[in-house]
Amino acid sequence: MTVSAKRSAVLTVAILVIILAAYEFPLLRFHGNAWIWGGPGFGYQIRMRAIPFNQPGKYEFHFRGIPDGKMSLLLYAEGKSDENREELTRLHTSLDALLVDQRGNIICQASATTGTAQADQIWNLMSAYWGAAFWNSSCLHLPLNRSTSYTLTLRISNVDPNTPRSNLVPVLESDHRTWP
Repeated sequence: MTVSAKRSAVLTVAILVIILAAYEFPLLRFHGNAWIWGGPGFGYQIRMRAIPFNQPGKYEFHFRGIPDGKMSLLLYAEGKSDENREELTRLHTSLDALLVDQRGNIICQASATTGTAQADQIWNLMSAYWGAAFWNSSCLHLPLNRSTSYTLTLRISNVDPNTPRSNLVPVLESDHRTWP
């Protein structure tokens, strides 16, 4: 085998390894204004930038190349934990979430308040000593796929005056990582 044939063979193998790695490891194919981490067997998190919880506003996030499988949307309250559970469950701030694919198909839609309300009209709170996050049953176990582009729109309105000066961090988590 000549030197140029060996180089071509090595280059072909290297390209195949990169293609297979990108197929198996979403970290290499993910694009968007969010961060992804995790891996096969451990699950994935797609973490978006923090948004102010105590101010009305609309926020959009775009991404593609996410792992195939089911994921759930959680809104983590920065700096909050089980110690803040009572404070967070007494709030009545409106949170709207809309996740659509590139064709405009609605994957997840939730328009609800934090605090107490009917089960499907509430952002439930889960908390532990290390964190607290809101979730809505309409945005759990979402079937997502690597070849589709998505847009997540979040809107905060009717802010309860007792809402803490804190941020919410939107996160899509692989189902086996999700609490609810």
